[in-house]
Amino acid sequence: MGGEDVLMSEYERLLRRGDGAVEEDVNDRLSKLKELVLFQGLPDSASLSGSCGRGSLRGTVWKALLGVGEVNVDHYKELVSRGPSVDYQKIAIDVSRTFSKHEEYTSRVPREMLVRLLNALVHERGNEPETYLQSMSVLAAPFLFLMTEPEAFLSFDVFLTERIPDYVFKYIGVHRGCNIMNKLLRQLDPELYTRFSEFKLIPQAYAFPNISSLGMCVLPLSDSLRLLDVQLAYGSHLGVLFSLGRLVLARGKIMRVKGKIPIITRDMQTGFGFNSRQVLSCTMQSIIPQIDEELYVEVENHTGELGD
Repeated sequence: MGGEDVLMSEYERLLRRGDGAVEEDVNDRLSKLKELVLFQGLPDSASLSGSCGRGSLRGTVWKALLGVGEVNVDHYKELVSRGPSVDYQKIAIDVSRTFSKHEEYTSRVPREMLVRLLNALVHERGNEPETYLQSMSVLAAPFLFLMTEPEAFLSFDVFLTERIPDYVFKYIGVHRGCNIMNKLLRQLDPELYTRFSEFKLIPQAYAFPNISSLGMCVLPLSDSLRLLDVQLAYGSHLGVLFSLGRLVLARGKIMRVKGKIPIITRDMQTGFGFNSRQVLSCTMQSIIPQIDEELYVEVENHTGELGD
């Protein structure tokens, strides 16, 4: 049995639901699942449909990390039957741009599927104007990429409600995240902070799409999913640190830019060419150990994530 098969078997063991499992056993399995996500990652085939029963292994892991159980398919169908929501036009425009050039994604997730899910979400939340925010299309897309439509809807709703409630309430958590990134830059890399200050550059100007999407705007999606795995396991607050990690890794390139703005939004959205393993390693080994305790509390709280 190869390494990939061994890893797959370990995930399947931890995800297996045994009858009569005591709460301690369930909690222990969840803790081990999180550790496996962080230290080993998921197998390369984890996003493939059929890699775990009829669904994908990654989708099954996400549901376990979110505590998603039985899905009420009829409830989702009823929401869909209500038709276009008050935010339909905004949703349709954003969906047309969401991973539109990502062939693997578009071959599995038709635009109308993402439109249905987002409209159903607005209906679920009272069909009030401005319920939908632009970042939601990029955040919802990976769930549909990995799960059936009803599973994706429920999982995404739980994700928004419990993991990033302040990110999807007038972006207040996203603005906090941008301000925190600025504080972190000033504390951890005063020279880079000063370089940005010379051009009056703040994270809201160059990192807002990255922070609001928890890094999911960086392609390829298959690589960025690895960072969302870790955020689902250990907290959505890590998203802003991963965005900072990309800056730290690109520091040399940024500092060499002369006579013009050293960074633009597009630079962040391309991830500077660094992959998830590089970003994860930099963040965990170089950034987090340097953050003082008071500031790290701000980092942990800024998304509004609900406690266990």
